Amino acid sequence: MSDIAAPRPGSSRLLFALACSQLVVALDFSIVYVALPSLGEALSFSTATLQWVVSAYAIVFAGFLLLGGRLVDAVGGGRLFLAAHALFALSSLAAGAADDGALLLAGRVGQGLAAALLAPATLALLNGGWPAGPARDRALAVWGSTGAVGLALGVVVGGAVLAMLSWRWVFWVAVPINAICVAAAAGLLRGGAASARQRLDPTAALLGTAAVVSLVVAATQASAERPSWSAVAGWAVVAVVLGAAVCGLQSRRPGALVPVGLWRVATLRAACVVAALYMASLGAEFYLVTLYLQRDMGMGTLAAGLAFLPLTLTIVAGNSLAGRLAGRWGLRRLLIVAFGVGAVGLGLLTLGLAQHAYLTGVLPGLVVSGLGQGLAFTGMFITGTRDLDETANGTGAALVTTTQYVGGAIGLALLVLLHGPAPETADFRRAFLATVLIAAVTVPVAAAMLRAPAAVLTGARSASDN
Repeated sequence: MSDIAAPRPGSSRLLFALACSQLVVALDFSIVYVALPSLGEALSFSTATLQWVVSAYAIVFAGFLLLGGRLVDAVGGGRLFLAAHALFALSSLAAGAADDGALLLAGRVGQGLAAALLAPATLALLNGGWPAGPARDRALAVWGSTGAVGLALGVVVGGAVLAMLSWRWVFWVAVPINAICVAAAAGLLRGGAASARQRLDPTAALLGTAAVVSLVVAATQASAERPSWSAVAGWAVVAVVLGAAVCGLQSRRPGALVPVGLWRVATLRAACVVAALYMASLGAEFYLVTLYLQRDMGMGTLAAGLAFLPLTLTIVAGNSLAGRLAGRWGLRRLLIVAFGVGAVGLGLLTLGLAQHAYLTGVLPGLVVSGLGQGLAFTGMFITGTRDLDETANGTGAALVTTTQYVGGAIGLALLVLLHGPAPETADFRRAFLATVLIAAVTVPVAAAMLRAPAAVLTGARSASDN
């Protein structure tokens, strides 16, 4: 039984609600970047505490995504969609109203948990509301556009909010967006009992969540200005031990965190690897460019935010193009082209840094890399969900997003180590070069993992639909 109320499973209003939901998840990840100096000064945050304004959201989001995906498959995407939006709005209100670091971080934890429930719920509802093929690819392109654009738009919105209002509105801006999402979906989601679904093993779910949290904490600790390598190693060991425990439970119990059959889906495996490499290369561009514009070029928060507008526009163009090309080119060719274009764009940024000029040094790289980002973001989610059965949509979507943000955390730790605590132009060039190499490596990786023709890779799903 679908979570979408008949007879309007593919309505534009529902797509608007799901896209806005994806927007708020991505927006709240990046919107705090330009606000960190103002926020730290207002609340007298230490450098260590300020780092956790970003990390608290990212760690909880990445850590609880798999549990969120299993909950979607267990209780239904519609119920979780509404509950997650309520939690997101309340947490945003709390974070904006905070007068000390503990309350603000608690609000960020709540936002991260809500995002971990919301991301797989929206994608599961989208996959359940549109049939596999061109219709779903176009819907995924719209959904993907708002996700990729949300990361870039967060910097723009953050700069504009700080120029006109206080840092508190950086968090409060999410409240009306959540309300709009719920209002748009009103009447389109079933309010009755959820259909019968797989049994959820809470032990494996909690251990798996703890394993992901431990891995992300290890990466975050490594990116600190003065990292404690014993703490990094300790958290990494904890992650490995918990991961091994989950694998043991997976082989002995039904209804564990990730159904064993999912790992046999070639497109899902490929999407998970590609998603991790995406966030460590193209996704890291937001952090590096923001830091470079403000520290090396001396831009203010508003100017730095507006500088991201061309990137936002080309990401939208890439997303839209990916939705059209997915069926014509096949998944393999789409991802190869996406990361090839993205690597070229990041290379242009690397070469242009020495000019210290936005129009000639930064803008060309932003435009080209944005096109690659849009193609890659939509392409990897089409790849990861195309062959999944409806009852596994939530878990599959959570797997792709989990690897995306874990890859981002590890990639960010690497970049911070490369550019150091007080980066100059040469340091930024070294960090950007690392993103070029990661994006370039993704091309042969995607080619190898999606070696079979698109018709073969998608044949299992097509057969099940018939």
